[in-house]
Amino acid sequence: MEARRTGASGGSSLLLSGLVGRPVVTADGRRIGRVKDLSVRLHVAHPVVHRLLVRANRRTTYLLPWEQVSATGTDPFTLPPGTDLPGAAVAATDLPLENDELLLARDVLDTEVVDLEGHRLSRVADVFLLRNEDGRLEVAAVDVGVGAVLRRIGLGLLAGRTRPVAVDWQELHLTSSRGHVVQLSTATAGFRQLHGDELAELLARLSTDKATDVMRSVAPERAAAAVHRSHPLTGRRLMHALGHEDAERLVRAAPSAQAADLTELRRHVSPVRRRRFRRTAGWRVRRPPARTPRPPGARAR
Repeated sequence: MEARRTGASGGSSLLLSGLVGRPVVTADGRRIGRVKDLSVRLHVAHPVVHRLLVRANRRTTYLLPWEQVSATGTDPFTLPPGTDLPGAAVAATDLPLENDELLLARDVLDTEVVDLEGHRLSRVADVFLLRNEDGRLEVAAVDVGVGAVLRRIGLGLLAGRTRPVAVDWQELHLTSSRGHVVQLSTATAGFRQLHGDELAELLARLSTDKATDVMRSVAPERAAAAVHRSHPLTGRRLMHALGHEDAERLVRAAPSAQAADLTELRRHVSPVRRRRFRRTAGWRVRRPPARTPRPPGARAR
């Protein structure tokens, strides 16, 4: 793995795709299900696996603390004697996650992320995890290369000819619904370290709703500077989407030169918005009047 890491300690590397689907057994060897997902809490730069989501069948799902699970190599995950499985049962459609907790397979794998350093939008093909000395799995980076996709669909020979394209976890912004919301409430999220042009690059790659969420989560002077450095079309779109109160807050926090530009962006209304269009439902098809059928034997006039 070649990733731009900024603080994760050394250890053996694992792939999320190799952990999902692995069997889970009790201490006496009885199989209870397979790993469906792994959760992490985003309160540190490189989070560690917090819980294991195990699917037993269509009706039964367990959410187990990582401390209760042990695994070696490619062996099944093993639970210690006396594990309270009934107490760990959860509803698969309503998981009791912490406010800063997300699922790696559901909320990260195969979703789009913004590389905050490379300024690009990529899709996550796999997740790199490192096993630390204490046995915890730490999220190190994501693989956005085509090799990971080839490996997951069974084309291992072709995947071996490619190199992983790894991006450090701290340099990502998640665009999945849960990932975006959790990062907004996390002090260690990467977007909080961005200023000016870098923040403007992120805003340009997010949807309007997610971009305005980020703008409301940073200091107003930083958000104002980012909009000022954005393309005029992007800045205009974001200022109109913010709403009156939030837009006014940015204008008040900006230096005078920036404030004038932001005010002008708010005033500008696209000519398209002022045009009136005929709705499709308003068009009328001119058809000939319907004729009353003649009774049998009647002569035509």
